[in-house]
Amino acid sequence: MPDQARPGWIEIVRDRIASDGAVVRASLVGVKGSAPREAGAMMLITEHDIWQTIGGGSLEFEVMRRARAMLAVSDGPWPRQVMRAALGPDMGQCCGGQVRVLLEYFGPEQEETLAALAGCRAVIHPLDGDQPPSDAGDAEIGMDRASKGFVAPVAVPGRPVFVYGAGHIGRALAPHLVALQLDLHWVDVAMERFPDEVPQGARRVVAADPTVIAAHAPADSLHLVITHNHDLDEAICHRILSGGGFARLGLIGSATKAARFRSRLGKAGIDPSTLDRLVCPVGLASITGKHPARVALSIAAGVAIWQQELDETG
Repeated sequence: MPDQARPGWIEIVRDRIASDGAVVRASLVGVKGSAPREAGAMMLITEHDIWQTIGGGSLEFEVMRRARAMLAVSDGPWPRQVMRAALGPDMGQCCGGQVRVLLEYFGPEQEETLAALAGCRAVIHPLDGDQPPSDAGDAEIGMDRASKGFVAPVAVPGRPVFVYGAGHIGRALAPHLVALQLDLHWVDVAMERFPDEVPQGARRVVAADPTVIAAHAPADSLHLVITHNHDLDEAICHRILSGGGFARLGLIGSATKAARFRSRLGKAGIDPSTLDRLVCPVGLASITGKHPARVALSIAAGVAIWQQELDETG
C-alpha cells in the first residue's frame, strides 16, 4: 500500500545535504499586491540544481544568485538573509507587488536540528539573528508576531497522483508531475522497471498487483494508467471506477481502445455515469504525435487543467 505521509521539505533538504553538501531554502515570507506566488511558497537551491519555484522570472534568478553566493561562503551558525524587492521597479516584472524572501543556509552543521524538527507540524523560521528554526507547535501558518518569525508547514502540499507504469511514457511524464507540485506515487510490478534515479519527491511503489495500490489510494487522488499491458490497464481502471472514490482517472490509448474498455467495463458492472469519468485518450488532443516527450507533455498539460478545475471547485 502507498505511504500516506508525503516527504516534507526537511527530509528533502537532508537528502540534498547528503548528496550536494549544502542547500539554501528560499521562501516568500511577505507578499503585498500582485506577485507570481503566495506567501509561504518555497524553493530549494543547490550549487547546480533547484527544486520547486517561488514564481520564476527576474526575482527567482536573483534569489538563486544570492543563494549560491551563500553556498560559496556561509557565515555564522545559522546563515540567513531577507531580500526585499518591488517586482516592477526592482525586477522589471509585470507584477506590481512587493515581496520579502527569506534565504536560509542548511549544511552538515544544521543536520542535528533538522532531524529533530522532521516530525513537527510546522516550523518557526527566524528572519534574523543566530537562532535556529524551532517547533511552531499549534501556531498559525504565516508571520508570528511573538517570535517575529515566519511559521511554515513541514509538509509539502500537493494532491496525490498515482501513475501506473514506468515505461518510456512514465519516465518522460514523472518530472512534469513533480514540477506541478503533485505527490507522485509511481507504481509498477518490479523495481527493475524503474529508472535508477527518479525525480526528487517521487516515490516508487512496487506491487505485483497494482490494483491493490489503486484500492488504497486517497479519494482525492488523480490516476494515470499507462502500463505495458492492456489487461492490466483494464483491471486498474475497473478497481478505481468501482472503488470508494477518485478525483480524476486518465487512460492512455486510442479512441478504439477507449470504446473497447468502456464496453467491457460496462459489462463488468460499472454504471454509465461513472464510466463517463474515464478520460481516454488522456491529455490534450491539440498536442499530437507519438514521441514520448510529446505524449508526456500532452498528459501533463491535461493534468494541469485538472488541478485548476479541482482548485477552483474546492
